[in-house]
Amino acid sequence: MNRKQQPSAAAEMTFRAEKDYTLLDFLFAKIADRSKTKVREILKSGRVVVDNMATTAFDYPVNKGSEVRILYRPKLMNTGGINNSQLDILYEDYDVIVINKKEGLLSVGTDGEKENTAYHFVNVHVKKQGRGHHIYVVHRLDRKTSGVMMFAKSMFARDRLRNNWNEMVVERSYYAVVEGTPNYKEDTIKSYLTEDKMLKIHSSFINNGGQFAQTHYQTLQTNGEYSLLKLNLDTGRKNQIRVQLSSIGNPVAGDAKYDAKTNPLKRVCLHAATLQFIHPKTNKLMKFEVPVPSGFYKIVKPIKKDESKSNA
Repeated sequence: MNRKQQPSAAAEMTFRAEKDYTLLDFLFAKIADRSKTKVREILKSGRVVVDNMATTAFDYPVNKGSEVRILYRPKLMNTGGINNSQLDILYEDYDVIVINKKEGLLSVGTDGEKENTAYHFVNVHVKKQGRGHHIYVVHRLDRKTSGVMMFAKSMFARDRLRNNWNEMVVERSYYAVVEGTPNYKEDTIKSYLTEDKMLKIHSSFINNGGQFAQTHYQTLQTNGEYSLLKLNLDTGRKNQIRVQLSSIGNPVAGDAKYDAKTNPLKRVCLHAATLQFIHPKTNKLMKFEVPVPSGFYKIVKPIKKDESKSNA
């Protein structure tokens, strides 16, 4: 007698939503034979695809009729995990590795610091897998910026990403807390960036031969003193967001290098929340999101009036 086989951990599983869900609730319902901890691990690994969109967001909307796939990912040998409080691995396969970098950690080495970097820590992790594995830089985050970044793990992925970055990276979204309130709720900043001998970037609205940079922003919340912005990049220049926001009179809070006067969270308030790209090997659309630091929301809450002063 043939028995219905349960899907194994190594098989790709496909489901169709019969009603609206959030993604985590959908997974809990459809793979109820796994513990909730295991289900969360599967989602965090980047193996879940909703209507051809890979995502790690637990609250990603799953609409009635949506197709949800859980992809098989071969187990990487001898990885040993990564034990570092300054970064987390969000996703890894044989071609790319996506991490959540904490604020304060260099992306790559400098003349003065070679080892306390995301590149070094991830490279050590990958080398444990044997077979001559190591990683390649395809983009960077400023040391003072937290959030999602990616390294390539194969020369094929490196070359395809480097040579086609603007076509393959679909979305790079950032959140920033800035001083004051921008003049426009939404706008696009276009300017030309140059670097001086002190390695500081300068922005000019007139073409002075510098690198063209373009950033879209949307003001999400403001209390007059601080504003929370969502930003999307059309170009990826060094210090682009920081210098362009300063150029319109709204420097990123905590960014003294670019004219901030305050430092409410003891850090530069800039965070790379979303990275969406076409996978260089599979051509599938991958999307990774990490939460905005809670402190960003706290400092843009409405300022309560001092009733004693108002009644004086």
